[in-house]
Amino acid sequence: MRESILCSKITSCYQLCHNFLKSRLDENSKVVILPWAFPHELDYHKFQNEYFKEGSEKYNKYVLPLLDLGVLKDNINILNPYYPIHASMKNLILNSDCMILPGGNPEMMFQKVVHDFEFLSYIKHYDKLIIGESAGAELQLRRYFITAKNNYYKYFAFYDGFGVLDDDFYFDVHSSNNYRYLKKLEDVARKTKKDVYAIFDDGAMIINRETKKIYIKGHVIKYDGK
Repeated sequence: MRESILCSKITSCYQLCHNFLKSRLDENSKVVILPWAFPHELDYHKFQNEYFKEGSEKYNKYVLPLLDLGVLKDNINILNPYYPIHASMKNLILNSDCMILPGGNPEMMFQKVVHDFEFLSYIKHYDKLIIGESAGAELQLRRYFITAKNNYYKYFAFYDGFGVLDDDFYFDVHSSNNYRYLKKLEDVARKTKKDVYAIFDDGAMIINRETKKIYIKGHVIKYDGK
């Protein structure tokens, strides 16, 4: 089933959506993780042995909860973007049941997916479960925005995404419980005439991409734009 989970923090996602994930993943499920939103260019060995080293805090944050859900370790593939054989990564994506897009620098992930590998169609038309954290969540939209607080460049701006989700709505990640911050999100909803969801670090959304049904988990505020 074509579904997406959107969250600000992957740890909250696993907790809030545990029952849902338990109903979707088992020992036979194949999961691919694309932690390609790193802050600056790496190389094969730095990615493998430093950035996403097996047993590291970052690795454990994404992988251990999958093991707790019953997914076999051999069925979890972390894709190293510096692996020279792109066809192998493409096949892992096409034959997987769940794709995880971690947070970080969205422009880096967009560059890798769209320009470096030309993998956009494999993600945009992915017909299984996608779990997106922070940048990995925002990139699922065709167009998304980043607030000044969360933007590396410290200004509010819209960017191109992958188009996995139809742009029926917008959402914000790492939302702040601050009047002026939330007022900005309300203004975006009013000006774009689209609903805006504020996803706090202890919130998540589950989207059925076929029926357009939205399920709210935890701390999420909706601003009506229609």
